[in-house]
Amino acid sequence: MIISSKLFTDELQKLITSDAEQCFVVGLSGGADSLCLTMLLNEYIANNGGKLFACIVDHKLRPQSSTEIVPIIELLKQIGIDHCVKIWNHGNITSNIEMKARTARYDLLDEYCKEVNANFLCTAHHALDQWETFFMRLSRGSGLRGLTSINSITDFRNIKLIRPLLTFSPIDLKETLQQRFSIDSYVYDEMNDDPKYERVRWRKSYNTLSSEYNLTTINIGQTIKRLKLANDCLNYITTNVLSNVFDGTYINVQIFKQQPLDLQARILDRIVQNVLNNNKATQSLHNVHNRIISYELLVRIAKEITTKNFKATNFARLVFKKDRTKNIMVYHEQRRIRPLCFTDK
Repeated sequence: MIISSKLFTDELQKLITSDAEQCFVVGLSGGADSLCLTMLLNEYIANNGGKLFACIVDHKLRPQSSTEIVPIIELLKQIGIDHCVKIWNHGNITSNIEMKARTARYDLLDEYCKEVNANFLCTAHHALDQWETFFMRLSRGSGLRGLTSINSITDFRNIKLIRPLLTFSPIDLKETLQQRFSIDSYVYDEMNDDPKYERVRWRKSYNTLSSEYNLTTINIGQTIKRLKLANDCLNYITTNVLSNVFDGTYINVQIFKQQPLDLQARILDRIVQNVLNNNKATQSLHNVHNRIISYELLVRIAKEITTKNFKATNFARLVFKKDRTKNIMVYHEQRRIRPLCFTDK
């Protein structure tokens, strides 16, 4: 399917709610997906106004990484798209390469967003990325929240991170790039074929799973949408119950106990995020409002604080302590702040 200007505009405008001037930074790897997104955004800006900046992150993980982006830079100059190359300076990396590269990439993209005063960061995640993420999380036993997979819009530090291509396949993007924009040359990262990476192994299984079991991106996409509706419903209930459970300092234990365990975990997560985000020092150091605390840990703490003999526990750099009222006071630990341990699960 060729992505028309109208089709892309419709998808993009679902994610843009602000009336302020739109300033986009697109994360451009030079691959077909991100290059197609860049061209579609450039077309959108030409028709609707706003600003567009492209940020290329050179991870320096392959010897040719610096030379293969040269044609992409020339193309950006030709089209007239402002751009920047950010280099990840690192030593020898022997483990968790994907995670470390991803963290560095988003840090560098955030740095550039601040430089150009952008209010939207755009990435080219597509339907197959969504499919892979779903099965990766399913294989780890993720719950409802994790199985909603990749969100089309997320709060990212002080801006919005948007992914307008989640309903399109990689084939759609390549066909659009070739037929609408006459571009058939782009960067190809051979790491995308290396089976030592879990995501690559799932990608290679797609043809078998989709043909033999009908586990297509379309069907899994529908499942993800329904899971997201259920998750949104629970988030709505959590918001309504939270004000009765927590007053900003104390957890009302009796009301907390009356909630189902999953709701207790969600309430506890919201309490932690609220308390940490209300502390400027913690917020600036950890950016906690973008993180998800392990569900297993939340459940364990929820069970612990509702036991009869509970007195106190430390969790996520906070102290939960029962006082004479039999309610639980939540406050910051009196210690040096260190990075928190969170998971995307």
